[in-house]
Amino acid sequence: MTQAVDWSKIGVRIVQGLNTTIDAVRQLDTQEAALVMKLLGKTCTKMMKEGVGHQFGIAMIEASEKLALKDKLVFEDVLKMLTGIIGKLYFSAKTAEEVDLVKQLEDAVKNYQVV
Repeated sequence: MTQAVDWSKIGVRIVQGLNTTIDAVRQLDTQEAALVMKLLGKTCTKMMKEGVGHQFGIAMIEASEKLALKDKLVFEDVLKMLTGIIGKLYFSAKTAEEVDLVKQLEDAVKNYQVV
């Protein structure tokens, strides 16, 4: 028996988490930023057992591991990493709700683009 997913609440929570993560990354060193990204990833994988939300969580955990290996944190590099993750999610979105979630994540990252 599959449980109905309340996309509006989950989408808002994931997007809020991404915004919080990006805000935090601006102020943290590399190790701290990697930890924040990993925590968001773990939260997403627990909230969503499948679909783009789950895949986003896994990608955030993997990205945090890559970030943790860097000596210096460059904010623009983190944005590029997030943009790459979100771009890949479009290919795996299967429903209109999933596409909408990916769009919301993309908009959140675009709000931080340095011009």
